[in-house]
Amino acid sequence: MVKNIKIVVILAFGLFFSPEMLQANEGFGVGADINPNAVRLSIRNWFSKMNGFELGFGPSAKFEDFIFDDLSIQGKYLKGLKYDRFKRSYIGIVARYTMVKDPFFDRNLPSGGAFGGVEWYMGRYRNQGVAIEGGVMYGRVVQKGYVIGPNVQIDKEYKEFPLFLTFSYKYYFR
Repeated sequence: MVKNIKIVVILAFGLFFSPEMLQANEGFGVGADINPNAVRLSIRNWFSKMNGFELGFGPSAKFEDFIFDDLSIQGKYLKGLKYDRFKRSYIGIVARYTMVKDPFFDRNLPSGGAFGGVEWYMGRYRNQGVAIEGGVMYGRVVQKGYVIGPNVQIDKEYKEFPLFLTFSYKYYFR
């Protein structure tokens, strides 16, 4: 399982750092994302003024406990709606895979959603971006047949936080 995740991460980073993408991009940036149940380091690449992709990873918390003991990997596709020199508005879809750290629960939590966002560009060369994104997420996983005693069976369930709200900062290499 961990080996498969490493392969996916290596392939995704290869997409971002390939010579074709770095030469043809509109903005390649690194930064951090903060939302109510996660803190992630992320890289974002705008392939054109209207199309981009972001990959992030970092500690996250389940909706039930808000303890930051899990790890999540997240990918976003960004479709620009309007772009000018100081601001870009966009919509997108997000896919997230959370590795749940619970000794009594051996399943991980895949989730997905849709969102919209606005990014403002600052700095002398407009190479720093501050963004806010909001949307909805859905993810739920149930483990059946968890036995405590001879006649007791409990179903354990984890849910993704239903609202997607993220604040992010990116430094772009232009």
